[in-house]
Amino acid sequence: MSQSASEARQGRIEVRDFALRYETIDGSVEAVTDTQIHVEPGEFVSIVGPSGCGKSTLLNAVAGFLKPTSGVVTVDGEKVTGPSAERGMVFQQYSLFPWKTVRENVEFGLKMRGMSRFERERAARTLLGLAGLEAFEKHYPERLSGGMKQRVGIVRALATGPKVLLLDEPFGALDAQTRIIMQQILTNMWQRLKISVLFVTHDIDEAIFLSDRVYCMTARPGSIKAEIRIPLERPRQQSMMMSSEFLALRRGLMSLIREESLKAMGGEITDLGMQGLSIELQGHSLPEVL
Repeated sequence: MSQSASEARQGRIEVRDFALRYETIDGSVEAVTDTQIHVEPGEFVSIVGPSGCGKSTLLNAVAGFLKPTSGVVTVDGEKVTGPSAERGMVFQQYSLFPWKTVRENVEFGLKMRGMSRFERERAARTLLGLAGLEAFEKHYPERLSGGMKQRVGIVRALATGPKVLLLDEPFGALDAQTRIIMQQILTNMWQRLKISVLFVTHDIDEAIFLSDRVYCMTARPGSIKAEIRIPLERPRQQSMMMSSEFLALRRGLMSLIREESLKAMGGEITDLGMQGLSIELQGHSLPEVL
């Protein structure tokens, strides 16, 4: 599954002067404003930020599911006007066909493109092998664990040979240990395929571990607060997460996001209020007062 030099130059994402607002019963809501991001060919870039800041909105615009109110989204210089097989998408929810086997799920997009049975079986088995799933190719989704289902989803998104892979909190529903293993599998697959990746997550450690760069967004209306380069060597190993360099990056990102999360709460919680939410109990215990 190695790529030629020309293929490796594909997959440049550019988002310029991006803004998106939508109408509600209570009026217009500005979700994202004045945003610029880019992903170089073969680069892994993550977006983090407080809940409701517009991370998924931005990702869905790159996928072509949402149209910006203003600004432009391009992939390799071509304006994004709608969904395309050139932009593979993976969601947090498992979106497999329950009546199809693992291999049939992976082959689905290839079959729609008219690829011969032999070619699509070979492509599916190659990718399933890369994800450690070849032994499960005849299983149905109901027999798979959550992590396995999400691996199949990623493989299915990659099977059609997209220029870019877009992932929206793909490991959010997994337990901590499975999530760590999935991060390692994803980074290993990415290093083999060298596809451009735009990844949305709430998990700071995950963003640092996987990425070449991380964009941190502000509270709504979301815009880019900071762009952080991740200078950690590749291949990435879990032991790196205890290094002083990793922990320094983590502290910096946590500080940025904490500041924006407090803003997103609309002043309901302040730094003073975070100090134990102290109230005067006049010598009584809390159960007695309540």
